[in-house]
This record gives sequence, C-alpha cells and structure tokens, in this order.
Amino acid sequence: MTSDSEPVPKKAKTAGHAVDIIRPSVTGTESREALAAAYKAAQPYPHCVITDICEHDALAAVREEIISNVQATYKETDLFNMFQTGDLANLDGLDAESAAKLPTVRALRDALYSPDFRAFVSAVTGCGELSDRTDCACNVHARGGHLLCHDDVIGTRAVSFIIYLTDPERPWKAENGGLLELYPQDPELKSQPAVFPSASVLPLWNTMAMFAVQPGVSFHSIQENFTVDQPRMSIQGWFHRDTPPEGADSATLRQLQLQSDPRTRDFQLMPGAQPGGSDAAATAGPLPEAELEVLARYVNPVYLAEATWPKVAARFREEGSVQLQAFLKPELARAATAACQAADERDGLGEGPPPASYTVGLGPSWEAVGPAFKQRYLRYSGEPTCTPEAGSDPGPILERVREELLTSSAFAHLVEKMTTLRPCTARGEVRRFRRGMDYTVAHHGVLAAAPCLDAVLCMLGSGPGAGEAWEGGEVGGYEAYMLADDEGEGGAGAAETAEVYRSPGDAAGESESGVLNISPAANCLSLVLRDEETELLKFVKYVSAAVPGSRWDVAMEYQLADDDDDEE
Repeated sequence: MTSDSEPVPKKAKTAGHAVDIIRPSVTGTESREALAAAYKAAQPYPHCVITDICEHDALAAVREEIISNVQATYKETDLFNMFQTGDLANLDGLDAESAAKLPTVRALRDALYSPDFRAFVSAVTGCGELSDRTDCACNVHARGGHLLCHDDVIGTRAVSFIIYLTDPERPWKAENGGLLELYPQDPELKSQPAVFPSASVLPLWNTMAMFAVQPGVSFHSIQENFTVDQPRMSIQGWFHRDTPPEGADSATLRQLQLQSDPRTRDFQLMPGAQPGGSDAAATAGPLPEAELEVLARYVNPVYLAEATWPKVAARFREEGSVQLQAFLKPELARAATAACQAADERDGLGEGPPPASYTVGLGPSWEAVGPAFKQRYLRYSGEPTCTPEAGSDPGPILERVREELLTSSAFAHLVEKMTTLRPCTARGEVRRFRRGMDYTVAHHGVLAAAPCLDAVLCMLGSGPGAGEAWEGGEVGGYEAYMLADDEGEGGAGAAETAEVYRSPGDAAGESESGVLNISPAANCLSLVLRDEETELLKFVKYVSAAVPGSRWDVAMEYQLADDDDDEE
C-alpha cells in the first residue's frame, strides 16, 4: 500500500510499449528530501546532481536509438559549437515507421514531462508549479565542442536539466573536459558572473544535473571537450512555467543587447590631435623626418615607403579593411614571438592537454578580464620594456609597442596615409587569449557611436606549425565582424525574444550576417572601419585547446577626425 505523497511510478506508454525509465527510488520521499537539502545548500547557486536516475538498460537503449536513428545538425555561433537534434517534442509528429525506431527515447521524454516527475522537480527545487510544455533535445559535443557562459533565461524557462548519455563503457574523466561549469556572482557588478567558475559537474553516464533558471544568477558553461574520440552526449532541456521569471532585464541575452559597459576604457586624445577632431599636423606629401624616426624603430620599412601607401589605401577603400603582414620590424617581431612561445611553454599552454586551472598565466602584470558572459582573457597591466629580450614575457614588449607606436601622432599620420582616415583619440590594451579558456562574445556594448577604426596587431608563438594550426577557423581565435540585429530588442516584444542566441554564422563567414573573419597570424596588423551606419559587432571566437599556444595581440580603437573641411 502506498501513501498519497508517494505515487507509484508509472510506466511510460509509447507506440505499444510500456517501459520503466526513471528508477522508482529516485522520486521517493527519502531521495526527494535528500536532493532538496543538497540543492538548497549547493554553491555558487542551488543545484543538484541525481545519480543513476534511469534504469541502466533503458537508458542504454535511449542512447543507441539516438545514435542509430536521430539526425543531429552542426551548429556554431560566438557562444557555442555542437551537434544538436530537433526538439524532442516533435516526436509526436513522426510517421509510424520513424516513431517505431525511437520507442525508448519517447518513453524517457514522456516520463520526464509527466505530472509526477514535474511535481518531483518542483519539490526538489522549490520553483513552483511547472507547465506541461515539452522542451528538450539531444546535444553532442565532439572534440572542440563547447558552450560559453550564459544564464539560460529565455521566455518561460524555469528549471534547466541535463541527462548525460556519455559512453557507459568509458567513464568520463575530468581531464576529458566537457564539465558543466557554474559561476558565482561578480563581487563588484550586480547580476553578472565572475571571470572563472567555482564549481563543476562531470558528465557521468546516467546522471542528471538540475538547477533553477534565474536571471543574472544561473550562469553556467560547458567546458570544451578535449577528447578525440569520446563525444559528450546528453539530453538537455527545460521545464517551463506559465509566465516568464521576475527580473528578466538582468538576463544574459538582455545584457548583451545593452549599449553600455561600465568596464570600458575611455578614449584618450592622441598627441598633436585637437579636441573636436581636426588635426593641424596632418599634411600632404612625405611624413616629417621626426615621425619617420619614431616609426622606423618599430615598423617594417616596406610600410614606410610612399609607393606602398596608395596600394594599401586602394585595398582599404574597396574592402573597408586591410591586413598588413609582417608589420613590425623583423628583429622586434622575432623577440615578441620568441617571448610568446616561452610564456606558453612556461605556463603549460604549448602543445598537449591544457592546464586544469583557469588562473594559469595570472600574475602581478596580467589580470583576468570579465564578466564571463561577455568575455574572458588576460590583460597586461604592467610596465613596458625598453630592451626586449627573446624568451621574456611578451607583455612588456607589446605594451611598449602600444604606448610608443600605436598611440603616437606618427602612427596616426601613417594610418592616414594608408587609409585616408585620421585617428584623433585612442584606447587599447595588450591581450592574451589562452587556448581552451578564452574568448569574447558579440554584444551591443562594442557598437560604434561614431566612425571608429580598429587596429589589432596579432602575435603568435614561434613553435613548429604555429601559424598553420590557426588557419580555416575550426580552432577559433579569429576575430569576427558581424551585422548587429536589433529585431525584437526592447519595446513590447522584448519579453518574447526569439528562443535562440544570435548567430554570427560559421567560421568561414558564409552566413548573411557575417561580414569579415580575420584568422590569427603572427605579426599582422588588421585595420577595420566601423561606423554607426553599418553597426558592426565584433568578437574573438573561443580559442580551442587544439592550437599549440595562445593568441596574443594589441587591440586598439581609434575615433576619427572630422573631414568636413576635406576636399571631395
């Protein structure tokens, strides 16, 4: 005899089958109370992991049915890289022949969204009554697959869950990557995550992770799968309420649409430039000798030759961008690349598995930059060096280039010769994107309110095959420019935001929203024009652990002088 508080678990009925899926002991009173206590006590925010949630043989049948009979589509954006099936809610619309191939998959879906199990989820999480809406799919993260930090807040989502279908014969290990990572709050900024996760969950066979979807709180990510032949397979989905959660303005998607960022550095007036934009020092003809002397200390002589300037200008005028290979003088470039290589080897970021800690590379002169739902990379905050030596930290070398070259009036005038644009104010930083860890995400805070020129000087290590490894885009690390999409932002439709994060298109830049992808190349200066009319977003795609080192760069932005008095 069973009490009313412990309903007998029902068999999920599907296509003439009755299959026990969820183990009865999981939803019993003792298990439910223990899970609720663990859920409430968990940090950095409430969550729990249910072990052995399903009958082993039944879940093995689910896994085999998906592998053999379900089509998964490759998807990639600035946020993720994965294979994904369609919504399993659509199983009801399959023809009889197709449905007959997926009886256990459908049985699991029906069991998860049954009234009894929804009541169990509500009791464990304290989330209130859940609707009967079905919303789940199978995700497969092959080698390099990942999902960057976000809070899952879209529409009426109430509880997020993941059931892991990793190979039961090959237990998942932490060194494989693929961990579910949970982020604490940033101690300085409300409703934003810290730079690094503070807890993680291994994607172990037949376990279910679960947490309430909370705006500005439930930040999580999926670490890159580092394995060659162990796909990270799961069924991931949401239980819904009838109404959206309170505080939706704090959600990741909404914050990515805001055109303000409290951590953005201010532009500084460049030497010789005048407030308001005009530059009295700009002249026709050759550059002054004093400026050539400054440039000659850093820049490859080919770019100081007057015959080069109209060729670069023509390309820039046609494309709106140009990449200047071998921009720095060879001896300076060699010192920088050797230092990059030495730093990566010292930090365990050369070839081989990436380090287990996100703090690698941090130090007195290198600080982590977040919040993680927008970006994670290291910024150099130390002093420049006057005498760079091969094998030293590349930070001082690149900071010297930033301070003495890229913010100088001489460089501003060289840029004008090569683009016909006159930099007036500047801001920039020296960055390191570590493999298997770092990225930036497209967000509206980077939109230019006025014409703006990006100048990014990229450096890589000097190891064998360092340059070739980054080509093609499959390993990330490229800088992408894409058109902003304002549809659905703000106004009455804001609560009904499309239930996908915006996509920049594939790594080859073939989608309609893609404008430009620039692969990392050692000692290459990229110039890209952005303005308020084209509304270009930009991001550095997550750097895969498959590359043999970090992406290092000096990233500058220049506001441009007015040209009202220029001749047409």
